[in-house]
Amino acid sequence: MTPVLQSAQLFLLAGLAFVAIGSLASAVLMRALGGHLARWEPRARHRGLVLFAGLPALIAGVLMLSASLPAIVSLVVPGFDHCTVHDDAHAHAHAHLCFVHLPKMGVNTAVALLLVFLISYSMLRIALASLRIVRTLQVLDVLAATGERRRDLGVTIVESARPLCLAAGLLRPRILLSRGFAESLTADERVVVLAHERAHVERRDALVASMVRALASLHLPSAARWLVRELEVAAEQACDEAAGRVVGDRLAVASAILAVERAVQDASAQQFAEVAVAFGQRAIERRVESLLSEPGSVRSLRTPLAWFGAAAIGVLATTTELHHLTESLLSFITY
Repeated sequence: MTPVLQSAQLFLLAGLAFVAIGSLASAVLMRALGGHLARWEPRARHRGLVLFAGLPALIAGVLMLSASLPAIVSLVVPGFDHCTVHDDAHAHAHAHLCFVHLPKMGVNTAVALLLVFLISYSMLRIALASLRIVRTLQVLDVLAATGERRRDLGVTIVESARPLCLAAGLLRPRILLSRGFAESLTADERVVVLAHERAHVERRDALVASMVRALASLHLPSAARWLVRELEVAAEQACDEAAGRVVGDRLAVASAILAVERAVQDASAQQFAEVAVAFGQRAIERRVESLLSEPGSVRSLRTPLAWFGAAAIGVLATTTELHHLTESLLSFITY
């Protein structure tokens, strides 16, 4: 194996280790701050959950940058070359995170097989998820093409008696409403339902949910399930509040949700879950309870982002120590 590939293995292994650290740290923060986050109003809570979703990647990125910074700086300032501090007698068994002094040995067989498995598994999951999204979008395109575009309502009426109401699509979301469901609604209920779905379209909730599901794969399984579930609830509650502002009555929105609950509990909408958000299929009790209660406190993400920025600066300030610690741990694991 060439030194370049050996170096790539070490950088990849360091990145995976930092992602694991990020996942553990995110799980701890979720447990500590989850209850506090639940008291935020839906829009702020939704933004906070999106930030949580990307936390393992952000933490891993900061750690990887800090651990690699001495190697990056040595490319520009050769006098800062960190590799000169290593004992030449043992340099052959040292895991160099360096772009100039490449490692002289590859990782052991067990670690190499682990890396191959993780890369293959990740690529397979990405390929299968992409295939599901493409197929679902194709089905939605066919469904929309057979429907009647109602510009006055801003929806596409699908010729079906089955209850269906979706804000569907990732980059160009649109509202699909089955004729049977539309005819089953009263005029007031139709206003609420369409206002709710328009809010999903404006917020690009289907696209955000897809991105969060992808980022959730970096979290521990229990944390990922909690994150995706809470994000869906927060999105629904935010759109309920938006519908309440449109009709001027939050209680009317709660009434509409309860009125159509049974009608929309239909499995046909679940096949579009990858790229669409259906009305009335998530957390009915929590949504109604939220509408009947006083709105939660309005919060900003400036403070959490400031704390993260300060922590990132602190990590970058220890770049030399983190670099050598990472190299030492990699040497222990791989050689």
